[in-house]
Amino acid sequence: MSELPGPLKIFEFSRKESLATFFLITTILIGTGVKYAIDQHWWLPKTEVVDSDPESIKLKIDLNMAEWYELIILPGIGEKKARAIVEYRKKTGTFKTIEHLCEVNGIGKETVKKIKDLVFVNEQRIISPHPSPPE
Repeated sequence: MSELPGPLKIFEFSRKESLATFFLITTILIGTGVKYAIDQHWWLPKTEVVDSDPESIKLKIDLNMAEWYELIILPGIGEKKARAIVEYRKKTGTFKTIEHLCEVNGIGKETVKKIKDLVFVNEQRIISPHPSPPE
């Protein structure tokens, strides 16, 4: 191999340096290609976005399982009332009916009327990780 003139001497590499440089450049190129492929999601099927009316989606919240931060999305229920519902449930046990909410301090019949279509009561709540066997 002939020597390079003047300032180009910095590009003279030994065999090990050449292999290391080749490996580094190859790794960078492969990594860039993989990242591009992942960003493009080329292996996933094409999806179609369909507009739907938000009113048509009806999700109900279980009063016996919900945490306070899940309850605050209900109309008329702020953080204070949501925390009061969870605290009441912890002290007295599960709600038997939706109307049972009226017993929580700060919640009246009007509030219950506003949220009755958005909540439900599941009395079958399993408290023990080892439920009793069926009869």
